[in-house]
Amino acid sequence: MLESEASQNARTTQRWLVALFVLICIVFAKVIPPMQSPDEFDHVKRAYLLSKGVLVLEPSAGHGSGGHVDTGLLSYFRAYGMLPYQPARKLSQEETYTADGVKWSGKTEFSAAPGTGYYLPLIYVPQAIGLSIGEMANLTVADSYDLARILNIVCSALLLLAAFRLYPTNPWVLALLVLPMSLFQFASATIDGLSLSLTIFAVSAFLRIARERTQTPAWLLYALALSLVALISSRVHMLPMVALLLAAGFYSRRRVAFILFALSLAVIGAWLCVAMSTTLDKRVAVGAGAGEVIRFYLQHPIQFLRVLHATLVDRDLIRFYWHSFVGVLGWLDTSFTIEAYGLYGVLIIGIGVLSISGKNLCTEWLARALLLACAASAVLLTFIALLVTWNKHPAHQILGVQGRYFALPMVLIAYALAAGMGTFQGYARKVATAGLLLLAYVSITSTLSLLLNRYYQTFNPIEPVTAAVRATPPLGPESPIAIEMSQRHLNDPRELVGLGINFGTYARSNQGTGELQLQSVTGQVIRQSFDLGTLQDNQYAEIYFQPGLYTKGTVISLAGGGVSVWEAQMSNGYLNSCLVYIYADGKKKFTEGCPIPD
Repeated sequence: MLESEASQNARTTQRWLVALFVLICIVFAKVIPPMQSPDEFDHVKRAYLLSKGVLVLEPSAGHGSGGHVDTGLLSYFRAYGMLPYQPARKLSQEETYTADGVKWSGKTEFSAAPGTGYYLPLIYVPQAIGLSIGEMANLTVADSYDLARILNIVCSALLLLAAFRLYPTNPWVLALLVLPMSLFQFASATIDGLSLSLTIFAVSAFLRIARERTQTPAWLLYALALSLVALISSRVHMLPMVALLLAAGFYSRRRVAFILFALSLAVIGAWLCVAMSTTLDKRVAVGAGAGEVIRFYLQHPIQFLRVLHATLVDRDLIRFYWHSFVGVLGWLDTSFTIEAYGLYGVLIIGIGVLSISGKNLCTEWLARALLLACAASAVLLTFIALLVTWNKHPAHQILGVQGRYFALPMVLIAYALAAGMGTFQGYARKVATAGLLLLAYVSITSTLSLLLNRYYQTFNPIEPVTAAVRATPPLGPESPIAIEMSQRHLNDPRELVGLGINFGTYARSNQGTGELQLQSVTGQVIRQSFDLGTLQDNQYAEIYFQPGLYTKGTVISLAGGGVSVWEAQMSNGYLNSCLVYIYADGKKKFTEGCPIPD
């Protein structure tokens, strides 16, 4: 009875922890601008291509491997393409407004995404479903992208919940989940968050099998195999983890486990052969094919050891590994202070030491030793993979390794050294839990502050735009309304395809027909009529017309009237109509001092 009650309490705690984690990740997803995780553009392209049934990328001699992507999605990418590697660049309301209005075009053009060509697209299923639902439901690209992020977060969280049900986690593993780098990646549309969840699930399933032994249900073996295939085929440096499936066969004494091991190896091997033979990556000139580089170091192992040694004795590289393990956010352009990285180090080490457990070591030592061996091998494979695919051959050091690549091996180490006990069991783990709460608080608050500073807060104070907003006299047959364009538009006239005009209807329905007349820089006048009855009070109505360079405008009444246009009397004396300028290149601007468009 007491054991059943304790088990129920543990399940309730797990549900609340995972629910809180989902909430935190969604908050981060709303704060972080789209496409700010490294290579997120390519990851979203890969998910989109999967939603169209594309499994293998198409090689292009001029651009590298990729596929045909909706031009609306590509326009959405361009709206946020000015942020990476530009720490001083901030996001404006106009830019967000422009991006939020981008729609799926139904037209495609080829776009390269070579870095994702090596990944079996199974891991992109949540994002692909989100993008596909958004496109079919005629949502904007921004809403579709948000849906893809949320589904990615939810799927990752469900895997974590399943993992915690299979085998007790520990404060050390939870600490890895709340690091700034982890939270940032979970909130993105990349595969890092799901990879971390898959690793935790696979290790939990394996430890459960090692505990249950011959009582292991068959479904758990299938779940372990599927999670390993999804993980390893997208994170090849975790290949040593396939040994867990072989060990599961010896523990469970089930022939199906050995069959699954052979099938998993075959699927992973076949995919890697296909990926390496079809993926064309023109981002880095290695100077030799992957097979040629591998053969070289197999024939000259001492040379590999020299390159590895030169890498590991470089203090700058080691410092970067640590910083980027904790969190160098954005496109590696947003860092914490040195003191912050030191504090994170103290907390992680302290939580790790307090979480170490020797309980059940007599029965679990082999399983835990295997996890350590897999972790060490995975770290070595990380350097080998980057040496083969990301460094000019022959290399002097292994460049391109980031600390976040070690998060998955660290999960294996945390379970290997801290398995065998309940999550918060024992005095030491209760102290570790206090450290975990402190780590979570520091991580969440400092990361949010850093993100706000990076993407939204300017270094210098912004002088407020002072303007008195007022309505023009109502439109009538003898009372046209002049459309006064802002100096920002007039100083940089570009081809307009539409205007959003902020009308006031006085909370009533005004029947009739209006006409927007626009004069171009050459004196040409175009006319576009619109229905007054469809206008909403104090809302921008978008009116589209023949593209052109327009500098003057008038709204006249063809029939009826009664509406006004809001305008801003600027402190510098200019009078500007409250407009949204819709340009031919897809960008939008709106009048300063006027209400922000919804």
